[in-house]
Amino acid sequence: MKTDALIQKFKSMQWEIWLHRRFPPFVTYLMMKYATPKGFQSEGIEGHYPISLYDTDDWYSTPEVFALAAKEAERYLKEKDIFVLTAQCEKILERGRREIPLLCASSNQSRVLFEEALKLIEPANVYIWIAHAAEQYYQPIIREAVRKHVSPEELEKFIGDISFPSKKNAMALLDDDVRAGMGLEELHRKYGWLKARGGFKPGYTPEEIKEIQKKILHEPLVVRPTPLIPTDLSKLAEELQELVYLRTLRTDALYEMYHLASPIFERYAKELGVGSLGDYIPDELLAGKINKIPHEHAILKYNDEVVVLSESIISQEKVVASEVKGNIAFKGFVRGVVRLVHIPSETDKVHLGDILVTPMTTAAYISAMHRAAAFVTDEGGITCHAAILARELKKPCIIGTKIATKVLKDGDLVEVDAEKGIVRILEKF
Repeated sequence: MKTDALIQKFKSMQWEIWLHRRFPPFVTYLMMKYATPKGFQSEGIEGHYPISLYDTDDWYSTPEVFALAAKEAERYLKEKDIFVLTAQCEKILERGRREIPLLCASSNQSRVLFEEALKLIEPANVYIWIAHAAEQYYQPIIREAVRKHVSPEELEKFIGDISFPSKKNAMALLDDDVRAGMGLEELHRKYGWLKARGGFKPGYTPEEIKEIQKKILHEPLVVRPTPLIPTDLSKLAEELQELVYLRTLRTDALYEMYHLASPIFERYAKELGVGSLGDYIPDELLAGKINKIPHEHAILKYNDEVVVLSESIISQEKVVASEVKGNIAFKGFVRGVVRLVHIPSETDKVHLGDILVTPMTTAAYISAMHRAAAFVTDEGGITCHAAILARELKKPCIIGTKIATKVLKDGDLVEVDAEKGIVRILEKF
């Protein structure tokens, strides 16, 4: 499809905000590039994520797009189940950990090293879309399967409990290593990248890792009870647990490798005479085209086409509202002050009794979640991290609001009504 026609098609679609995330154009472009059939084929998968739009800090989607993604997942999950796909993602990370440091130590030309680092990082982008599509595929299946076991009121909690993964992500492994007595230098080497989520961001300093180490050692070890899973649900529960693990693994793998490759990216940027490579499209850099992408930009993905535009195609009007609505992950009713958190380094501003408002929580948010009185997220489904932790901590939680981080601001006094799924602004800061 010609670019003008594709732009018009996207402008005519009834888009809804899906995820509120600010990614560098470099990162977003590679995500889109590997959502294509060719990108999936690089990992031996016949399929793709059909349509996607990123426009100035927001990902957009539609119910129709989600349905198409679920059908794609149904097709390729018959060829390679979720366990095989997770194993493939793990191998990409293992190879990156092994080979990227060798590239960093090499004296080869910076352009050559840049290209080799890209080859190691790029395939991990496939699993960003595998997890998204698989979640759309599994949601109706698991809801139908558990109806005969629990009441409608308990359905969400039950699904969250049986889908909690047995495999540990990086934050859980950090907790284990700290408690096992791992030294500060090794902790920093192994986990410093956790602050660099999103790509092209600085990691934790040794001093910050030391503070995390202190916090972990002062907190009691939490042992999560193992739920009783009915025999007829055991296989499906194992698949869900693997999917929830993959959801964290895929981004952990991507961002850890970006962090490992940062010396290469910085060296190449210096040679090109530019700032961060994050503001550029990698394929253009390799072609000798130095074209900085502005903050307001759009990246369109339609089947096998990816188009980058140096302007927005979605109206960026300020969202004004007195309340936001979402799905209830755990019931409750509480009032408190909003603390808006976009990245793990901002979690320290969440104090006891505050309302944590974020695009989506990760394991890096756990300490803040213990202090917060309630959680409100833009994103989220029944197996998302915020929903699982809310049920575990028994704290009110509203997920999938889409616009909470755009409407609510630091210091706002709000009422979280997780009986009705509404967050009301009582007093603007």
